[in-house]
Amino acid sequence: MQNQRLDMFLRTNNGPLYYEINGDGPPLVFVSGWAMSCECWRPAMAMLQRRHRCMIYDSRGVGRSQPSSFNASFTIEDHAEDLHSLLEAAEIFDATIVGHEMGSLIVAVDADRHPQDMNSLIVVSPRRGLSQDDVRNLAVFTPASLALRELAAYPLLRNLVARRFRRAPQPYRDRLFSDFADLSPRAAYETALSASTGEAVAILDDLIERTTSPVLFVCGEKDKKGAAEARRLFSLAMAGKLATMRDCGFLPMLEYPRQFVKLVKDFITVQQETQNRRAIRRV
Repeated sequence: MQNQRLDMFLRTNNGPLYYEINGDGPPLVFVSGWAMSCECWRPAMAMLQRRHRCMIYDSRGVGRSQPSSFNASFTIEDHAEDLHSLLEAAEIFDATIVGHEMGSLIVAVDADRHPQDMNSLIVVSPRRGLSQDDVRNLAVFTPASLALRELAAYPLLRNLVARRFRRAPQPYRDRLFSDFADLSPRAAYETALSASTGEAVAILDDLIERTTSPVLFVCGEKDKKGAAEARRLFSLAMAGKLATMRDCGFLPMLEYPRQFVKLVKDFITVQQETQNRRAIRRV
């Protein structure tokens, strides 16, 4: 079957949610990290859509998922319900879900509330949230009425963004910077604040501790915070694999997309073989 790309908007009371579905096969869903549009997944998805029905999307207040309604809020729980609504609209369930950074917290809350959504989990460059200093800086520099693009001259914000995207190859680095500049300031601050409370982190910890399916953790060796958190989470898992990519930073799916895709493919293949063996034994 020829791969088809479907660009769609899900209309909600909180504003539009932009999503794409590409390819055909077992479902594979990608959830971006803080202040990042779905463009970060495009190189990996281009390879994975040959075998999978891939979904990427812009979270509430990010990229093309704007404008948000005046009454919209941006907690991790809100983002998790958005993910569930998108999966329902796309008729996707039992998916392999890939969460990058804070995206893994969103996946955990969704899986806790809606277990039918997820079959297996891949955690990429995990974080406990922004540092308290970064959250305080956002509170000072992101009033809801001010566009982030107008704040480019502030070193605190510029350095925060530069640290995140500096190792991304062109043209994706420019696109991520542009998407961040157009981000809803309220979405940036409220999401960061929610992720820093620790409640979502506890839900992710609990999910990893109790799940009987293996979990894949992917991090870059140059991403010290992500590597440390990936090792901590890996120590909680009943079964899983920790893959540390050499000479790689915060964005494995952009810095080394082929190696990243191979890790995902190998993980899913092992999962499918294990499930097939269990099915044969039950018969």
